Formats: sequence, structure tokens, C-alpha cells
Amino acid sequence: MTDSLICATLRGHSVGDMIRDASRATAAGADMVEVRFDNLYVNRIEVDPIVVTNADGEEVTEKQPPIMEERPIEDINVEESIESLKEGIQIPVVFTCRSTEEGGYFHGDEGARVGILQAAIDSEVSWVDLEISIAQKARKTLMDSCGDSTSVIASSHLPAASSADEIVDFVNENSSAGKVIKCCYQGVEHSSSLHIFEAAQRLSDAEVQVALMGHGPGGDWTRIHAPLLNQAMVYTTLDRDYSLVKRGQVNINDLRIAWGVLEYE
Repeated sequence: MTDSLICATLRGHSVGDMIRDASRATAAGADMVEVRFDNLYVNRIEVDPIVVTNADGEEVTEKQPPIMEERPIEDINVEESIESLKEGIQIPVVFTCRSTEEGGYFHGDEGARVGILQAAIDSEVSWVDLEISIAQKARKTLMDSCGDSTSVIASSHLPAASSADEIVDFVNENSSAGKVIKCCYQGVEHSSSLHIFEAAQRLSDAEVQVALMGHGPGGDWTRIHAPLLNQAMVYTTLDRDYSLVKRGQVNINDLRIAWGVLEYE
């Protein structure tokens, strides 16, 4: 049995959708779910696919990205939403409220976002995601308030690394920032994904717990081989989409099948 925990990220944009997604993730075998609280601050509007002519003169259908329409910050009752999520989700939760600067959807000021993270900690959520980039004083206050109830994932979203050494050095420099150091490298190609894999391999026997991954081709290698690399956590999705591989993501059911075939569990 693997020690790598499977975390399914919930993509819903309402509390009800998140709770329903959490039930699906639980049934699929997730150990925990990530609540992207920042998703509540946008409405997802689907866009119809379009037909285009490719280089061979053939008509093909292209899927279009959804439109994310901002909602007023004051529309969301933070305490009520957190309480409803707490009552409706039966497995451990990773609470994340990602700012637009970090690739998320929370478009309010940083003080308000820190207040939301504090409210989650006060609710004694199992895990909270605190970006390494949060201002030092505010981050220390959040860390100190966690106590024994809430574990911290110290996250960072970074450009593709130029070497495995760069990744290992970053992890070691921030090893005290949380229980798990999560690094997601953006815009990776197969060559830079190899750096992530090598870094994970080198850190597999280290005391620091890590979750390393990439966004792009090959970014899913460390997810698929997480048990071999002794990764603390693996982030998965409930989405089923042919483009997942290109994005470096993996569906939770597909991951469980892969682990079975590879005899990781």
C-alpha cells in the first residue's frame, strides 16, 4: 500500500457543487479533497465549440475555454460557506484560496484573502494551503494560529526550472514553511519535466515532505509515479478530458488504475 495521499481538487463554483464533487471524489477513493474557495468568486460560463479549417483543409471542432465572470466579493458569506462545506464533506479538506496573482480567481485585496484563510484555520480545517509568497508577517500569524488542528501545505507556482538542482535548493530553502512543500512548475515541456522527476527522486529519502508537479507535457510523471518517488501527496482531478495529459494533470480513476497496473498499491 502506498503512503502517497490522493487529493482530488474540486472544480465547483458553488458550495453545493463542491459538496457534490466531494462525494464523487470520496467514492473514487480520494484520501482528501482540495476546496478551491476562490472558485466561489467567479461564475463559469461555458462557450460553444467552434468549427475551424485545419492545415489540411479539413473542418475540425475546437473546444473553447470557458469565460470566468467575476462575482462581487461581498456576495460570498465566508463563515456560512465554510460551515456548509465542513458539514457536507466527510473526508479531510485542503482549504485553498488562490489569488489572481497566483493563478487563482480571488480578485479581492490581500488582506481580505488572508482573512478568509484565517477563518478556515479557525474552523479547524484539516489542511490549509499557504503560499510561500504571502507576506512574512501575515504568513507567520496564520502559521502560528494553526496549532495542532491544521496542517500547512506551503505552495509555490513557479516558471519551469532549468535544472533539478534549482528545485531541490528551493525545497530545502523553504523546508520549514509547512508540513508539505508543494511546487507546481508552469509551462513545462518534457525536458523540464525531467528536472522535476529527478528532483523528486533526489528528495525521496529526505526528511522534508514534498508534492512536486508540472503544468504541461510530462508534468504528470511525478503524479503517476508518486509512490515510487515517496511523494507526500498527489493532486488529481475529477475531469475527464483528452487534454489532461497535455496539461500534466491526471484523473483520479485513471491514477488508481495506473497504480494498480504498476503494482504501487
